[in-house]
Amino acid sequence: MLKKFGIGLAFVGALMYSGVLSSVVVKSVNADEKKAEKKEEKKKEEKK
Repeated sequence: MLKKFGIGLAFVGALMYSGVLSSVVVKSVNADEKKAEKKEEKKKEEKK
């Protein structure tokens, strides 16, 4: 019984860890896109 509990706990932990990693990756990608948009806006303003 403890073996099954340990395996289940490890599985849930792995799922939670992968969820945290994926959310961090998504947030960093969104931040990079926002930075790129700001740079493009600045370039357009400088051209005017």
